[in-house]
Amino acid sequence: MAAHEADVIIVGAGISGLIAARTVLAAGLTPLILEADERVGGRILTEEVLPGLPVEIGAQWIGDTHHRMFALADELGVETYPQYDEGETSYELAGAPVLRQNDFHRRFGNELTELTKVLRLLDELAAEVPPEAPWRAPRAEEWDAITAGAWYDGQGLSPVARTLLEICTVGILAVPTVEVSFLHLLFTIQTCGVTAELFAESEGGAQTTRFVGGTAEIPNRLAALVESHLVLDAPVQEIEHTADSVTVRCRGGRVARGRRVIVAISPMLAGRIMYDPPLSGYRDQLTQRMPNSAAMKAFFVYDEPFWRTDGLNGQLISDVGPARMSNDTCLPGDDHGVILMFLEGEQARTHGHWSQEERRAALTAELVRHYGDKAARPVAYVDGEWGSRQWTRGCYNANCGPLVWTTYGSALAEPIGVIHWASTDTATQWSAYMEGAVEAGERAAREVIEALS
Repeated sequence: MAAHEADVIIVGAGISGLIAARTVLAAGLTPLILEADERVGGRILTEEVLPGLPVEIGAQWIGDTHHRMFALADELGVETYPQYDEGETSYELAGAPVLRQNDFHRRFGNELTELTKVLRLLDELAAEVPPEAPWRAPRAEEWDAITAGAWYDGQGLSPVARTLLEICTVGILAVPTVEVSFLHLLFTIQTCGVTAELFAESEGGAQTTRFVGGTAEIPNRLAALVESHLVLDAPVQEIEHTADSVTVRCRGGRVARGRRVIVAISPMLAGRIMYDPPLSGYRDQLTQRMPNSAAMKAFFVYDEPFWRTDGLNGQLISDVGPARMSNDTCLPGDDHGVILMFLEGEQARTHGHWSQEERRAALTAELVRHYGDKAARPVAYVDGEWGSRQWTRGCYNANCGPLVWTTYGSALAEPIGVIHWASTDTATQWSAYMEGAVEAGERAAREVIEALS
């Protein structure tokens, strides 16, 4: 089989890989994208639950400070609209009955004041962490030696405040806080601004805006711009590299040769590729310690968004579960009501093994507790789990446990000869978000362009 020739081979057609391809192409270099799956988008996946009613099994929102994504959507002609946020949130925490937001705040006002103080302290500590080199933070060794959960436990919080903090943090990291280092939590906060931008869903938060037609419009339109440089169903198995060239071998015998390669997949998946000569043990040890997180989403579709009439915003926060949080994800101009329920971390791991019927029944019971009997009568249901997807193996980000940043962190994005790394996990702004994926793709492309110029 004849080898494909290109200046830059790109492994992965998620946002990072597509952005990198477009950038090197604009610089006069020839890219070749090799995507293992039969589609583009990576951790973005839009499916129709009913004809004309798309839902986001993967990435869904951008936030007010995601300037790269807003600019990209505008350039590609993808319109946006605001996340619905009118009405009260429903709470179910620490043994208390289901409470609407105003009642919850009246009952637990002191606990929420505690939580606010801890969030402000997190912002102050995160400001000391350089996002491009977290291991250089003044207290990096101290912070990297403990888990985020252990630090939380040491703050003397009430059960309600501690539970809220856990739920919100797992909503960001998609793993329990006992699995990530405190330094990694501070790095995440620093790359995203402040805790208010991470945890809020209203103005200034990370989940304020959605895409008309579905998030997949972004990678699909990017792919159309580089279509002649894109090969699907091409899982990369080996990268042979010299001082000035790469030979990439895919399953099925396809071979590609180039001058540089950008590996635009998560660190864990990048570690499953064979390299000849082998990469350093330092880099390999890093990828062994950056597992993908666990997340799944479940969508309930109703004839109408009945919760809005009751003054609710479709958001719930619960430590009973199975879902810890939910969102109103109705589409503008469509009469259906759509509730999205999140299962992240342990919830995704546990309930991902259940049958869909069992999952649906348990989630329906939760919705009924919060929204009444009408929640028991959806017209459609769909869910999606990421750990079992062959070319993703988890979603939506990679996390560092204790001692990973300070021991191996410098190997995360540093090129190795002609091999460059790009995925949202390597970003220094909004890491683990689509915004970070754009930044990582642009950064890797600049490295390659400079090296080849």
